[in-house]
Parts: sequence; structure tokens; C-alpha cells
Amino acid sequence: MLLLEHDAKTLLSQYGLAIPSGIWVKTEDEIIDNRLPDGPWIVKAQAATGGRGKAGGIRPCEDRAQLETIVQALCSQLINGMPVQGCRIESKIDAAREYYLSLSLNPVTGLVDILASPTGGTEIESSVAKGKELHRAFARPASTDMITAGTSLFDALNAENRTLSTFFKYLTDAFLGLEALLIEINPLFILPDQSCLLGDAKVVLDANAFTRQPHLEQFLVDRAIDYPEAALKHKHGFDFIVTDPQGTVGLLTTGAGLSMMLCDELRNRGLSPYNFCDIRTGGLRDDPQRLIDVLTWISEGSNAKVILINVFGGITDLGVFAQLLIQAMDRLPQPHLPVIARLIGPNQDEARTLLQASSLQISLHRDLSPALNAIRTWVGRSLP
Repeated sequence: MLLLEHDAKTLLSQYGLAIPSGIWVKTEDEIIDNRLPDGPWIVKAQAATGGRGKAGGIRPCEDRAQLETIVQALCSQLINGMPVQGCRIESKIDAAREYYLSLSLNPVTGLVDILASPTGGTEIESSVAKGKELHRAFARPASTDMITAGTSLFDALNAENRTLSTFFKYLTDAFLGLEALLIEINPLFILPDQSCLLGDAKVVLDANAFTRQPHLEQFLVDRAIDYPEAALKHKHGFDFIVTDPQGTVGLLTTGAGLSMMLCDELRNRGLSPYNFCDIRTGGLRDDPQRLIDVLTWISEGSNAKVILINVFGGITDLGVFAQLLIQAMDRLPQPHLPVIARLIGPNQDEARTLLQASSLQISLHRDLSPALNAIRTWVGRSLP
């Protein structure tokens, strides 16, 4: 779960990491002067994506009268297709130096990757490609090991070790305490007095750990409007993400990798998927509600024309799945969107027999290519 910068900084500050003075505002909020930090300011669009600066999502402001106008302008735009949830207004910082520092959990080794560079404030990939320094260390996800490995990098940064050592201890505490997958500080401001300040912060949390982190679980509940996809997954137990609000093809699919591949296949045929979905059939538990939810959410797509069901079942009994699908579709308001299905796995012939014997108008296919061709036909038929 990728946090908005404002929330990332707020969480990290609770571990002793210093952040610029700032406030969170939305378009409908009145900017109250006694809450506003000292100017001049930087106004930062809060969207769950990178590249905000390149997209014009970060703007300086020296005139108090212009703040509301800038906030309204930023909140009305999309950044990399993502909506802006609000803005963070914070004091502009004049730093003596800017560094890059990150901690990330390596999913292959289980170790923490520690990266540091004396070049901050730029995209680390492009700066390294241009020959800039990048120093790396690895450590077990344990405080002593991480601090030892991280401290060894500070000489390469030509920085005052005592300042960075204290900062890195707090950063390590935050990484372990939050059970984070990634904490990236870019830039890390070094002020003239050698103190550290978070210029920007990217934090990715493991939503599966929220059951052990009740304060994060409550945070997600309280801020569901700003994290709709993470809140949906937390509440319902599976992934459903609207990838294109104007998409024409709704997807009821299982398997994250297969679902992503299916989205690519649709786009290659000139079709636009409305959503990504990994419904996780193992969580159905003889209850059609999960299917009802997905079919209902797809139907809410203003431009959705057809639903593609693609279940490639390993241990999923497709006969049971077909029964639940019939129950779910019987409970949907009529008329509903046309459905094209491809079901592969145990008891697929039984599933086919059940669906063909039902009153539902479902176009069934054994192979993906004919199913996608049928989708294209339906979408073309429904266009003006």
C-alpha cells in the first residue's frame, strides 16, 4: 500500500524523523492562516504515484493570495492517471545538501536493501545511468544489523556521521516498526546546522501486516476515501482496481499475473479493460456475495459494455463456481451487462452444463482467443 506523501511524513515523524512544517488541505477546505506554516511555500499534489514534479504537481508559492488557486488547480488534475486526493502545503526549505536514502525489503533474499547516494532530488535510476554514485548495503531485518550496514555507507556520502547515524537509527525504527516494504527519502535535506529533514518520503506498507498493526488498520478505515483500493481489499479480501474509468470491458478474473496478462491482451486488441481483478476463488466459501459485489461494481462503470469472466482454476471446483455464478447473476438487477466466460480447470464440463442449462445468457468459450474475439464483437456492436 503506497501512502500519500503527507501521510508518509506524518507517520515517520512519530519515530523522531524531522519533517518540514506543513498542512493537508482539499479544494473545499478553507486555508486558515493560524494553521499555515511560515512562507514561502511548496504546494504538493497528493496522489499515489511518482513523477509529480514532472507532471506539474509540485509548485512553489510566495503569495498567500495564490494558495487557494494553486490548491484548486492541482486537485482538479490527474497525475499519471491517478486522481489528486488533496495537497500538502509546507514551508520551502533551503538545504545545504540533498541526499538519497532508501530501505526496502528484498522479496527474494528476505534481506533489507539499503541504498544511499550523494545526489538527491532526482530520479535515482536516471542519475545512476548518468554515472552518479549509488552505494548499496544489505542486512537482516534487525535493528543492529541494519544500523551497522547503513553506517558503513555514510563515509561515501561525505556527510557528518553523527548526524546521519542518529537519523538512520530513527529510520530503521520506523521501517521495522511499521513493517514497511519500502521507505525512500528523496531528497533528504541536510540543513546548514547539519540537522536532517525529510524533503520527500515514499512509504509502501504491507497491508497483510495490518492485523498486527491496529493503528494502521484504523488509519485505513478512517481514510478509506483517500485509499479506496486498499480499503476495498482490506474489507472484502481481494483485489479490485478500476484501471480506466472509461473502460468498456469489465473483468471478473482470478490470479494476479493472469489478470494482468489479460489486461495486456485486451489492450493489444484495441480494447480497454475497466478494471483489474483477482477475485481469489478460494475465498468464495460457497457464498455468491463476492461475485455479486464484483459484478455490481463493474456495472457501475459508465462505459462498460460487456463482462469477461476468466477463471483458470488449479484447485477451484468450477462446478461449484458455476452454481455460485448463477446465484449471483440471478440477484443482479435486470437487465445486466452481457457476459462472456472462459472457465478452465477441475469439473469444467460440469460448469459448462450448468451454465448452459440456466436461464442466463452467457457466451462460453474453452480458449481465450475466441473469447476475446467475442468481446470485440460485443463492444463493436454496442458502440454508436
